[in-house]
Amino acid sequence: MIKGIDFHTHPLLVREMIARHPGLASAARETYYIGNNFQPLKSFLMELDVAFLEKAVVLPMDATTSRGKTVYSNEEIAELCAMSDRLIGFASVDPHDAGAPGKLTGAVEKLGLKGLKLAPPLQEFEPAGRAYYPIYECAQGLGIPVLFHAGMSWEPGSRLKYGHPLQFEDVAADFPKLNIVLAHLAWPWVTDAVALALKYPNVHLDTSALYFDNPRDFLTFAMTHQIPLTVFERSLRKQLLFGSNYPRVEIKNMARAVRGIGFSDECLDLVMGLNAERLLAGGRS
Repeated sequence: MIKGIDFHTHPLLVREMIARHPGLASAARETYYIGNNFQPLKSFLMELDVAFLEKAVVLPMDATTSRGKTVYSNEEIAELCAMSDRLIGFASVDPHDAGAPGKLTGAVEKLGLKGLKLAPPLQEFEPAGRAYYPIYECAQGLGIPVLFHAGMSWEPGSRLKYGHPLQFEDVAADFPKLNIVLAHLAWPWVTDAVALALKYPNVHLDTSALYFDNPRDFLTFAMTHQIPLTVFERSLRKQLLFGSNYPRVEIKNMARAVRGIGFSDECLDLVMGLNAERLLAGGRS
């Protein structure tokens, strides 16, 4: 088994960053409602070790307009990534900010960030709105993937309608060279998300979904009952990426669930790392 990449983590517990930027503590508690104890960065890296993973994508969130705060700025993500070469930083921009494309360009070209994270329910915007197209055009030109929160959203005040996978169809159709990743299998709308990925080869899904029970039982339900596993194995093997949603879920538990669901070794290599490597390098399916 190759060592792979966790494509969906939130560095909300890193004690060294909390010490440098105390505002990150309240942002994590009040925006993401994470109650875990803060831990040294080595604990995060040990999570990767026990899951037999080499690297993790770390995600910020710019919710300045909708929530009046960021949960990690792009500069803070770059600062965190400078602490370990096992971390891959993504940028976030406020979609309501007319200067968002320029800020995204700076985050990629000056800070070295490798992708864009947007969360329509938390940032309160409809992904297909034409006002946001300059952001997608910018990301497409930069050759970076865009990871969207899709599906269920727990945050108080957020609206589920913004996370429905069909909200992303116009974006996928109008930006065919833009690699789009819909997080959380867009659960509970897994069927719609799979249909979108089957139709649009630039649409990908990540496994960072857990809304009841445990990762094994949840993914068994979503990926063998809601949708037959053979659909992922045979038709979407190059469009599925491993993601844990750490720290809401321990990385090792999600990795064990994905590895144990019944994929072939060849498919697992793609899901656990090769697909992520291709997207981070600007590749297509």
